[in-house]
Amino acid sequence: MRQRLLFSCVLSFAVASALPVAAQEEVYLKVTSPGLTRVMIALPAFPSRPGTDPGAAATLLATLRKDLDETAVVGAVPEENARLVVVAPGNPALTHQRWRAVGAQFLLEGGLAGAGTQIVLEVRLFDLTSGEIAYSRRLQGAVNLAPTIAHTLANELVHLFTGRPGPFLSRIAFVSDRSGSKELWVMRWDGSEAQQLTSHRSIALSPAWSPNGEWLAFTSFLRGNPQLFILRPTQGYLKPLSTLPGVNSSPSFSPDGKEIAFAAGEDGSTDIWLAPVQGGTPERLTRRLGISTQPSWSPSGRQIAFTSTAGGSPQLYVMDAEGTNVRRLTFEDKFADEATWAPDGVRVAYTTLIEGLFQIAILDMRTNTRSVVAGPGNNESPCWSPDGTVLAFVSNRTGTKQIFVTDPLGRPRQITNEGNNVQPAWVAQVQ
Repeated sequence: MRQRLLFSCVLSFAVASALPVAAQEEVYLKVTSPGLTRVMIALPAFPSRPGTDPGAAATLLATLRKDLDETAVVGAVPEENARLVVVAPGNPALTHQRWRAVGAQFLLEGGLAGAGTQIVLEVRLFDLTSGEIAYSRRLQGAVNLAPTIAHTLANELVHLFTGRPGPFLSRIAFVSDRSGSKELWVMRWDGSEAQQLTSHRSIALSPAWSPNGEWLAFTSFLRGNPQLFILRPTQGYLKPLSTLPGVNSSPSFSPDGKEIAFAAGEDGSTDIWLAPVQGGTPERLTRRLGISTQPSWSPSGRQIAFTSTAGGSPQLYVMDAEGTNVRRLTFEDKFADEATWAPDGVRVAYTTLIEGLFQIAILDMRTNTRSVVAGPGNNESPCWSPDGTVLAFVSNRTGTKQIFVTDPLGRPRQITNEGNNVQPAWVAQVQ
């Protein structure tokens, strides 16, 4: 859960402490765009030339198949179906027809070559309906980078069909107490290769990536009061961003990476502010009674969603990026917080409160309709994948707070285990 101000923190603690984890049926959290159908790709084994490292070749193909099977956009034809296809030498049209008969829409053919510590992959993607080549690529790297080559190829295939990068080279920043204090960590999108980014032995909160993955903004109590800092993860370079009086929290980068919206205030009045990343005087965007917090930029950069208690209970509002044209988004919820825009700019996921438990809701901005997906325990802090087809969130269904991601069918899959892990923030690739 991202840092909320006092009213929200107290409410969260009271609910989590007073209620047991609910014994409910597992739920499906379908987050893909309406009408999206999965593209099935035939993925036969790539023939290898003499000298190619066999272990790297096997790893590359297995990684590629696993990647494609873990997205809602593309999928590999099941191996039991692929085994039914008999290749017709010299007759590619017949071979393509046989692949179509087992459910393939596209065919990825290629070959591997290598010498010493290098491996080279050349592929072509055939449209089995038209017979035309839809994509071709040559990828080369060290043998130990075979998984990265596969991730790169899978990313480009997802981009081909969606216009957005796939998640396979993406990273998720998060807050974990596994080292004894709340520090910033980063991991691959599947939970592997977790690395600790800060060792301040303080409290870190609310990580937020710059769009290009170069900077990570967050709130820290490192110097006493909660202040905003930005960190360059690849170098460990840290600098303060805002030291306004009171709380400085919940940063959100603009889509062009030049500005950060954040919440700041004291004495029970908190507003949304805007600060240049390169330094400068912060600009106050809201001047409303109560608490305004949790800003979230729209993908277009023209709007900012945020949480406000202006109407009494915490609800979602949206305003133009200049702070004008403020209007309320949520009306059905007793509580609404932690808004996050999908990359399509149409859907907003957020945390709501249903029968005493935090749950994930998705608001369709076109139709102004919402869907609530109630799962076991408390579920909060939603976060979209770079391509908008997968959702990460935090749940205490296992007894501790852990990060989950949805699979292609919308089923939650736990990706953290050690300690408590909260506040996921997703980026396509770290620079």
